[in-house]
Amino acid sequence: MGGRRRIEENRLAALEDEFKALLVRCLRECAAGRWGLFGQNDHHPEFHLYCRWPEADRLKEVAAEISSARAAIGEANEICGRFLELCSLRGPNVRGEPRLAAQLLAEIGNGPRSG
Repeated sequence: MGGRRRIEENRLAALEDEFKALLVRCLRECAAGRWGLFGQNDHHPEFHLYCRWPEADRLKEVAAEISSARAAIGEANEICGRFLELCSLRGPNVRGEPRLAAQLLAEIGNGPRSG
């Protein structure tokens, strides 16, 4: 049992490392004006035809895996949870994706860098 638990902990740690690095890169790109990270335009069928962003898709997959794995052991990853929360926001009064990205960057202490 101890060996299996260690393997799962190592896998989860690797996922969280990948998530953190990918999150910061995607948030910076989104804050600079790229849309598609939070899924606000997913309801438009042509959006994915012209605005593919594989890194954002991967980030969402990793976030879901982390959330599920953490929930199974009664824990949570706060940054992952916050990202998924922002991805679930919909409606006419929701801030645009670049603003949400800048907000989350500020929350995690990785505000936009110039240059």
